[in-house]
Amino acid sequence: MPTPVIICDDSSFARKQVMRALPDGWDVEITLCEHGREAVDAIAAGKGDILLLDLTMPVMDGFEVLEHIRRNDLPTLAIVISGDIQPESYRRVIEMGAVAFIKKPVDPKELTRVLDDFGLLDILTEKSDTPELAVSFDEWCQEITNVAMGRAADLLVKVVNEKIELSIPHVSLMERGELVMALNTTAHGDSFSCITQGFIGGGIAGENLLLFHDTDLQHVARLLHFDSGALNESTEIELLMDIANVLVGAFMKGFAEQLDVSFSQGHPHIRIHNQDCSRLLENSNCSTILTIEVNYVIGDNRINCSQLVLITPESIPALKMRSGEEIG
Repeated sequence: MPTPVIICDDSSFARKQVMRALPDGWDVEITLCEHGREAVDAIAAGKGDILLLDLTMPVMDGFEVLEHIRRNDLPTLAIVISGDIQPESYRRVIEMGAVAFIKKPVDPKELTRVLDDFGLLDILTEKSDTPELAVSFDEWCQEITNVAMGRAADLLVKVVNEKIELSIPHVSLMERGELVMALNTTAHGDSFSCITQGFIGGGIAGENLLLFHDTDLQHVARLLHFDSGALNESTEIELLMDIANVLVGAFMKGFAEQLDVSFSQGHPHIRIHNQDCSRLLENSNCSTILTIEVNYVIGDNRINCSQLVLITPESIPALKMRSGEEIG
């Protein structure tokens, strides 16, 4: 009799990766869920003896799913597969009842080992058919961004010793005017500081923008052990450079590893107290830009940091080639 397995992830590309990572010859009946509410309903319907669960999702995230399972004593064995690899996230999910935590992108050998450790594989037979999933280009970009974002947050949390809250990345091809509007929305009309840094490699070129509201800079200074009372333009630049080196460096490393490419990064440029968002795009001549939006919320003071990865439209064919997928 097939083992009922739920794969719960808002990314179709991630669901496809997990399906491919299941052991050959494991007789399973798979239910695919896009968010936690679908997953708990499927568990209640008896479709999930085993739950392979993402953390960062809309409607009901992975933490809420684990809490719901524990509170309602639902019959499932939860294994978390997530790009949020912060130690605090690992601690929380284990305390909430997950039996294992596997980092994205999922390693088939590690997943097989975890399943075998809990005696879930029994005798392997001819593997049952699994559904084929179509993956869009935006969904693929979102998933590799999710993994890169998790790597960046994990490094930052070791520097500031504060929990980093992650949101779902957003990917879209934007007209220049739309991007200026998005930047203005991010800035909320406030004064902000921005670090910009270009990158190129493997036929892919773009620019990172890292934005901080100036009202948050004193909190950031304290986290990095700067004298927040003595901040001036020079020390603000040093402070911003330190954060950029951590966040942008770790993000781009995680992004590049998944693409199997090496990026050369330009020297970072800093705009202090810049309220004119259109000026941030003055180095770009593209009328449309592939835009990846990432947001981090740092610590109990809820310091907001927005990262935008702007990629030239000419880079899209090279990105699609490196996906290894049939994507639209």
